[in-house]
Amino acid sequence: MSRRFINQATQIVTHRYHTADPFAIAEKLNVEVDWKFLGESPLGKTVYDKKDPIVILNKSLRDSPMRYFTMAHELGHVILQEGLVGYYCLNNWTHSEMENEANEFAVSLLAQLYIEENDRLPSNFVELTRTYGMPGNETLD
Repeated sequence: MSRRFINQATQIVTHRYHTADPFAIAEKLNVEVDWKFLGESPLGKTVYDKKDPIVILNKSLRDSPMRYFTMAHELGHVILQEGLVGYYCLNNWTHSEMENEANEFAVSLLAQLYIEENDRLPSNFVELTRTYGMPGNETLD
C-alpha cells in the first residue's frame, strides 16, 4: 500500500467524520476501546469479536500523549487492513508491512489532528511527536 494511498485514506476519514481525533473517529465507527493493563508491551492491539473490532490500549498510556499515536495506529489496522488480522499473524514479512502501514496512517492522521487543533502544520516531526507521542522500542500490534 503506497504512502499516497494511506494519506488519501486519512483525508477521507477526517472529511467524513469532521475530525482527525482517533478516539472520536473510533467512537463514530463504533469501534470499542478497552483500557487493560498489558505490562510494558504491547501498547495496543486490535482484536475482533466476530466482525467487530475492539481496540485494547495499555492502561499505562491513559495519561500519556502516546495514547493518541497508539489509538491512531490501531485505527490504521481497523481501516486499512480490515479482515486481515488472521493472515498477518502467519507471515513475518506481512506483519512488518502491516505495522509500517499502520504507523504511516497514524502519523498522517495525527498531522491532520495537529492542524485541526493549531490551525497550522507542525514546525517539524519532533513537534508532532512531542504533542501526540511516538513509540520507541515499545510494541504495537
